[in-house]
Amino acid sequence: MPQIPTFIAAHMGYLWDGARFRIIGSEVTEANGGDSTLLVESAVLRLRFVTDKTQLFLDLQPRAGRAKDWYSVDLVRRLFLGEREPSAVLDASYADFIGERLDDIEARFDSERWPETQTE
Repeated sequence: MPQIPTFIAAHMGYLWDGARFRIIGSEVTEANGGDSTLLVESAVLRLRFVTDKTQLFLDLQPRAGRAKDWYSVDLVRRLFLGEREPSAVLDASYADFIGERLDDIEARFDSERWPETQTE
């Protein structure tokens, strides 16, 4: 699990500005080389950080959405930029993208606009 908080501290500290996001859950397992999950959410958006062995991933979900519907950060960036991403592995460029577009992302994941966003 240290990989997740280390990455957040280094690249996504903006999540905690103004107490915008809060931690809502975590899970750690030693099976299959060690995996972990950290869930954080704002009033609108839920983020799921996942380590799978040595790789780190980020999925997004509207808080009002179905529990099984998660969207990878590469798919979300593609929605905004219109370009296919070469990888879904979370890196500093994805963290920068989320930080720069957080208001827009939350607006797209808001319950009123979510059906349109999901269609896109």
